[in-house]
Amino acid sequence: MKLNLAKWGNSAAIRIPKRILDELNIDSNNFENISFDIDIEGEKIILKKKQEKTKFELLAEQSKGERLNPKLDIDWGNSVGKEVW
Repeated sequence: MKLNLAKWGNSAAIRIPKRILDELNIDSNNFENISFDIDIEGEKIILKKKQEKTKFELLAEQSKGERLNPKLDIDWGNSVGKEVW
C-alpha cells in the first residue's frame, strides 16, 4: 500500500486508510482518546497504538467472576511435621 505525505500547517501528515483503522479496532467516526507512540528504526517509521488501560484492567474486564487467586482454594491436606497454620 502506498501512502503520500502531505503538508498540514507546519507539520506533515499521512492519511491512514479506513481498512487499517478497522484492523486496529479504531472507530473512524470517533478519534477521541486515541494516541500512538512513534519509533524510528533506520528508515522505518513505526506507530504503535497506545494502550489506554493497564494490563490488569484489561484482564479484569475479561474475567467472568472467577477468583483472582485460585490457589487460595487448594486443599493442601493435613499438616505433616511441626507446621503451624
